[in-house]
Amino acid sequence: MTEQELIEGCKRDNRLCQSELYKRYFSMMSSVALRYCKSEEDSIQMINMAFLKVLQNIERYDASYALATWIRTILVRHIIDEYRKSNRQLKNVRIEDASFETYPLETNLAEYHFTEMQLRYMLNQLPDVTRTVFNLFAMEGYKHAEIASVLGISDGTSKWHVNEARKRLKLMMKQFSEEEREIKRASI
Repeated sequence: MTEQELIEGCKRDNRLCQSELYKRYFSMMSSVALRYCKSEEDSIQMINMAFLKVLQNIERYDASYALATWIRTILVRHIIDEYRKSNRQLKNVRIEDASFETYPLETNLAEYHFTEMQLRYMLNQLPDVTRTVFNLFAMEGYKHAEIASVLGISDGTSKWHVNEARKRLKLMMKQFSEEEREIKRASI
């Protein structure tokens, strides 16, 4: 079944087409949702609610855009909306207190061969706000002004969270690689 046939079937509320659409895009949606959610259960809940929004708004889909991009955008916006609804307080960092130094990675991270699970684990170690801002910036390509607007924080706070995520991830990656070297030395 072509993508266009699938879309037309979804517009007619055809359950088989809806199921096929879900199956085709679940993996992509899962990889996005897992970056934002601490548990697989939470990510599946986000995916299901976002997929419901996809089906409810399928009439609005503009075929000049890739369907995967449209679905991904709905998912990310849903995650942001749910994040806003939560009772978590965003901590604002005063711009005078923030350090905006860049922390270039000194080694090629490709050499570490991190698995997806290891990277997800590292991201989940970040504080919720920092993880969300980092994902929006580094993974979704949002600019600091957009993140600030969406999350109701300042540009400076967005920059601070991205910088903080980079520092923490760099440290975790370094620790992981040192542990790997120790394991290799011990096995020799």
